[in-house]
Amino acid sequence: MTSRATRTLFAVLAFCSCLSVLGQQENSDTSVTVEGLVIPRDNEGMYVRNPDGQFEIQWTAKTEVALEVNTRLLKGLTPEVLRYHVQASPETIDFPVPEGPITGIIRLRGNRVDDALKDAREDNWIPEFGLVLRFGEKPVEQLPTQADPRFVGLWDPRSTPRTLSIDGKKYEVSLKKGGQTSALLFNVLSLTDCKPFVNRARVIGRRDADTIIADQIHLLPIGDQAAHDDPSLPRYLFIGDSISGNYTSGLRRALGDSFNIHHPPTNCGPSGKGKGSIVHWLGAYQEKGRGWDVISFNFGHWDAGNDKMTYQANLESVIQQLEKTAARLIWVTTCPVPRGFPPAGDLTPEGKAPRRTAGVMQKFLNPWAAEVIARHPQITVCDQWQYVKENEANLYEEWWSGKNVHFGGMQADALGQFLARHVEKVTAEKK
Repeated sequence: MTSRATRTLFAVLAFCSCLSVLGQQENSDTSVTVEGLVIPRDNEGMYVRNPDGQFEIQWTAKTEVALEVNTRLLKGLTPEVLRYHVQASPETIDFPVPEGPITGIIRLRGNRVDDALKDAREDNWIPEFGLVLRFGEKPVEQLPTQADPRFVGLWDPRSTPRTLSIDGKKYEVSLKKGGQTSALLFNVLSLTDCKPFVNRARVIGRRDADTIIADQIHLLPIGDQAAHDDPSLPRYLFIGDSISGNYTSGLRRALGDSFNIHHPPTNCGPSGKGKGSIVHWLGAYQEKGRGWDVISFNFGHWDAGNDKMTYQANLESVIQQLEKTAARLIWVTTCPVPRGFPPAGDLTPEGKAPRRTAGVMQKFLNPWAAEVIARHPQITVCDQWQYVKENEANLYEEWWSGKNVHFGGMQADALGQFLARHVEKVTAEKK
């Protein structure tokens, strides 16, 4: 066995416990699911890299490839093309779509057949959670049964709202009761579209020694982070939740044309999501032109109901991956929760923080994070929490009395400018 195969086998074995759980969901003792950044291999397969290692993927003539799309992006679908906007990026990708009918399939999870049929009968409505679209295929229409809990019909993207026709009756397919979800689009992509560095993949297949034979590959485009970069400028990645989205404009304007500025193609959410996603957010930074010079990161608001041990362990996992990039690292403290929320109490009996409450960041999340950051003296701190506090009497006075953790207008721009000054400082020190 080659050294490469041995390393891959060890990675698979190390991940075996997780894979076995996922495999049970596929109703096969040998089924596995892995996901991560697509890494090149050869014309017969690819690698998928995630925090647990790099997994060798083999495909066959029967392997199906689906494009994973947030259903909100389906508004960009025309009879000829799907215009896909990469989240948190200016990049747009056009995917040609096949002609012909579109089969829509919604598989119900759990024992929900009776409730789903009631909604369909009384409201002419089917929630689009779990939507699968098969382009160029005529459906064999059916309503769900306990034996086969699927709605299957002719999907119409041109109607508003979009509909699924089953036995001559049209049902609205939407998320009118809230939430968001993704759809899988089959027959839009082929194996040649499994391009490295610009796609994340979820591979569903089976183990064969140290290789995973792919039955399905679900591709999520994350964009080519280097496509529009100026190679003469440093590359800066800022990681954060919707607060980072608030201050994006101010940050970009303040840094001007001095940096190639990037954000992961998602709301980075809680620290657990960061732990599981950091490898593909960082991308192929070992490749020429894809390395990072500066990375700022924050997790906090989504962890307001987390416990100290889990939160700190997640941060350590993220930092472990960040340190491999050799970039200048900046921890951004989590901004306050304003006083319009109830005051933060004590930890729960399970040791969890009291969720989104006024003072929860000051009492728990930021001190917990500070303990972790102190173990890594090379990481500098941009204290956005303190900045909002120090400007309470002027710029943020109205915000502090409200009940919205988000920022807008001048308040958001000021946060971006504050971070930009810190980025410029650490970059100048490196010189």
